[in-house]
Amino acid sequence: MQLSTQFDFEIINNVKSEGVNSSLYMVKDLQVGSKFILKQIDKKGLREPERYFEESKKIYKLKHPNIMEIHSASYDDEYIYITMPYLKKGSLQHLIENQNLTLRQIIKYSLDFLSAIYYVHENNIVHCDIKPNNILISNEGNAILTDFGSALYLNKLGNARLKNVYYKHIAPEQCTNSIINKKIDIYQIGTTLYRLCNGNEEYNKQARRYKDLNSLKIACAKGKFPIRKKYLPHIPKDMINIIEKCININTYDRYDNVLQIMNDISSINTHLDWYYNKENEEKFTWTLNTDDNYINIMLLKVGTVWEIIDDHRESLYVETKAKGYRAIREIIKKYEKIALL
Repeated sequence: MQLSTQFDFEIINNVKSEGVNSSLYMVKDLQVGSKFILKQIDKKGLREPERYFEESKKIYKLKHPNIMEIHSASYDDEYIYITMPYLKKGSLQHLIENQNLTLRQIIKYSLDFLSAIYYVHENNIVHCDIKPNNILISNEGNAILTDFGSALYLNKLGNARLKNVYYKHIAPEQCTNSIINKKIDIYQIGTTLYRLCNGNEEYNKQARRYKDLNSLKIACAKGKFPIRKKYLPHIPKDMINIIEKCININTYDRYDNVLQIMNDISSINTHLDWYYNKENEEKFTWTLNTDDNYINIMLLKVGTVWEIIDDHRESLYVETKAKGYRAIREIIKKYEKIALL
């Protein structure tokens, strides 16, 4: 016996999303009075809309504390609807658009969502759409992986065929081939970590340099986007090495599995947690505030040169911002050595 039912929701507001064929809303369930997130998928954008409930089935089967629950799935003539818990803290995308993360925050959130991806891979599924917008923050402050609309089951050879892809996280191999494996998630883990470390503004600025999608694909295939080795001064070498290995254009040179990434991130050895702030295009600060130390480093444009102001050292002048970054990186390393004594 099959029952046809109706759900009545009141839309409270739109939730910013990077989805191509879908929209997200915070809604109120008029039947029980509780708030949910409603994902609305346009059937016209789907080749096989009758199979779209595969997403909700995949998520429902994946019981993990860092994977978003599904409350219900329904449809009408135009749309498919999926309801999920409302998490008031939003996504990592929202977080990095409004503040810069410290290294400690990056490590914590990364280990959370990597634990979810590891579990997904152990269930022979690739997510295929890992990005800050698809990682939410729970009310307890944990990272939660969501949006399995592009997820695929792997065949016996460990492969699947993917047609649609989020252009800002396209892996080099996807530019020439639709056959993918777990290495696509490894690559997208790398681009996600890159954005957490350098901020959305820098990542999007790099993407806007390319006039169209084809130009961006060529840059990805050649390893020119995102720009390798370009990181803020407080990001340690160990984290940079992890990201660079994830986004290697050669799949064989990437990590073999997510557990390896988790182990390397867990072993990052830093005793200082710098807070970075870009006040404007000509003023940048790095602040360390602990029980024992308060250190403020500033990079400030003065006329045609850049001044580095350190509370504990004499000011230093350099010709370019890039040279200022390199100098600040060395200053931060010195403070790290002092902390180890």
